[in-house]
Amino acid sequence: MKKLFVGLTALCLIKVDAIAIPAYEFGSVQDTTYDSQRDVFLNTTMRWDNWCTFSRVKMPNGKTCWDPVEIPAKKKLVFSFRVDLFREENWQYAIAGTVLIGQAKAPVRRRFVGINVESFEWPEESKVWPHLGLLYVGTVAEQEDYEVKLWDELIQGKAPLEQLIQPGDIVGLSLVTTGMERGVEIAKRVKTLGARYVVAGNDSAMFRARQLLSLPGQPVDAVFTSNSLGSIRQFFQQATSVELSRMQIPRLAVDPRRAQYVTNESSGVAIEAKQYGTSDFFLVPNLTLYGHEYWNLVWSAYRSQFGHKHVRPQDVRNAIALLAQGCGRAGAGDICDYCTIRHVANVSIPEQDYLEETLDTYRAFGINTFFNVTDSAFEMGPLVHRLKEVGPVDSMVIYGRAQAIAQRPERLNEWLNVVQHRLLINCGMDSADERILREGIHKSSSKVGSRVEENRQAVRTIKAAGEKAHLHYSLIFGSVGETKDSCERNLEFLQWTIDTLGSQLDVVEGDIFWVNFGAPCSVIFHSYEEASRRAALAGKTISREQWHTHFAQYADELVVPQSCEPSWYHFFTNITYETALEYNSRVKTMMEKVPGRVTGRNFAFKPPA
Repeated sequence: MKKLFVGLTALCLIKVDAIAIPAYEFGSVQDTTYDSQRDVFLNTTMRWDNWCTFSRVKMPNGKTCWDPVEIPAKKKLVFSFRVDLFREENWQYAIAGTVLIGQAKAPVRRRFVGINVESFEWPEESKVWPHLGLLYVGTVAEQEDYEVKLWDELIQGKAPLEQLIQPGDIVGLSLVTTGMERGVEIAKRVKTLGARYVVAGNDSAMFRARQLLSLPGQPVDAVFTSNSLGSIRQFFQQATSVELSRMQIPRLAVDPRRAQYVTNESSGVAIEAKQYGTSDFFLVPNLTLYGHEYWNLVWSAYRSQFGHKHVRPQDVRNAIALLAQGCGRAGAGDICDYCTIRHVANVSIPEQDYLEETLDTYRAFGINTFFNVTDSAFEMGPLVHRLKEVGPVDSMVIYGRAQAIAQRPERLNEWLNVVQHRLLINCGMDSADERILREGIHKSSSKVGSRVEENRQAVRTIKAAGEKAHLHYSLIFGSVGETKDSCERNLEFLQWTIDTLGSQLDVVEGDIFWVNFGAPCSVIFHSYEEASRRAALAGKTISREQWHTHFAQYADELVVPQSCEPSWYHFFTNITYETALEYNSRVKTMMEKVPGRVTGRNFAFKPPA
C-alpha cells in the first residue's frame, strides 16, 4: 500500500501536454508563426533571400516567394513536473490525487492580469481614449480560457496590486517610455505576491527587450518583441503547460542573449516591412473586459474636452478601433526621426467582413465616436471604400499625413461620406520650416514642391471641405537644426491656421523634441558617424569624447536619461532646452484664445522631469 501511495504521488507531479510543433524544419524559427485556426505553421524566411527580394515571379501553384511557406503541424508530448501543487492553496489537490486515481491531475489555474503602466498623473485631457492594446491581449487570453482582469493606470490611477494579483497569475505589463521605470517596480512587487510570470509588451518594451530581461533578479520573465497576435496566442496556449525556457514562440524573448534587436531606424524598418499579415494585427475585442466604471471615466473625460463639438454631447460614447495597420510612407523604409510606433512599416488593410464585425460589435456596445488609430489611414483608398460599404458612423478620428491631404483632396470627400456629423484628422505637421521638415524631422514629401506648402495646402483642403471636417495637428520645438527663427515660423504658421480654419481647428498641441530609444534619432547612442552628421546639420561639431560622455555611455539604459535632453539641444540644435519649453508654452497660450477650441495637452508626448 505504501508503494502504491508513493507511486500515485509521483504520477500527480507529472504533467503531460500535447503542443503543436512544425512537422519539419524550414528556415528560421524567428520567421515562423503558428496559425491555430488552420493548424499550420507559416514561415517567411525566403523573403529575405536576395533572389526573392528582387523577384515577384509566380510559381506554378500561383504563389510567389513572398507568400509564407506552409508547414504542417504535428503534436509533441511534453512532460514536466507540477511544482504549482506545492503552493499552500493547492496542497489538497496533491493529497486528493493520491487517493482518487481518476482525479490524479489537478486543474490548473489560468488567470491573466493586464496592466497599462504609467508613472505620471496625467490631466483630464490625456484620459479621453481607452487602451486598445490591453483589450486585445485580454481578449486573446479569454479566448484561450483564462480569467481576465485589466487595469489601465492612465485612466484608473495606480493599480492596487495587493487586490489585483493572486498567486499563480500571469501578469502582462504594457510599457511605453512614460511607464518603463514604474513597470520594473511593479514587476518586482507582483513577483513577491506570487505571480507565475511577468511578461512585458508595447513599443518601449519591444525596443528594450534585452535590457528588460537583463535586470538584476529578472523581474521581467519575457518580452514580446512584436504585436503579433499569433505569438501572444501561442504563449497563452503554452503558459500553464510548458516551462518558459522551453517555449519556442517566434518574437517572444526570454533570454537576453537571444533577444531580437528591434528599432525604427531605417535598417530595422526595411527588414520587417513584409513579415506580418492581417492575422497578426486584427481582432474584434471584447469591450466588456473593461467594466462600466472604466468606460464611464473615459466617456466623461471625452465629453469634458470634446463634448461641445458634438450635436448631443451627453450621448457621446467614444472608443479606439484598429481598422487598418501601418503608415504609408514608412512602408518604403522611411520614417520620421522621432517615431517610436512599432510596426509602423507593416501596412495592412483587413477585409470587409472584419470591418463589419468590428463596427457592429462597437455599435452594439453603444459606441458612436471612433478613433481609428491606423498610423496614416487617410491615404488608404481600399479602407475608406470598404468602410463606406459597411455604413456611416456618427463621428470618427483618423490620422492623416499633410502630404496625402494636400495631394488627394478627393480622398477627404470620401472620408466625409463615412461619417454623419464630424471627421477629425490628426496630422503631424511638426514644423513650418522647410529645412527642419526635410533634414531635421525627415518628413516625406512629393518629389517636387515644398513640405511647408503641403502643410498649408492640407489646411486649405480641410477648410474647403466644410464644417464636417476638423483638424488636430502638432508642432515640435527642438528638431535637428532648430533655430529661434524656425520656432518663430512655427508660431506664425499657427496663427495663420487659426485665422484660416476658425471653428474647424479643434486642437493644436506643441511639444519639445524628445529622444527615445527605438526612434530613428536614437542611432546617436551607438553611431558616432550619425551623431556627427546631425551636429553638422546644425552647423556644429561633436568630438568622440563628447559623444561618449553625453550619449554613447547611455546606450544600454532602460530609458533615455533626462540629462540627455539638454545635450541633444546643445549639440544638434541652435536653441536651448529651456527655449524649446518656452516656445511650447506659447502654443498653449495662443490656442487658449481660440473660441471653441479643444483643450490640448501641454506636452503631446510627456511632461518634462
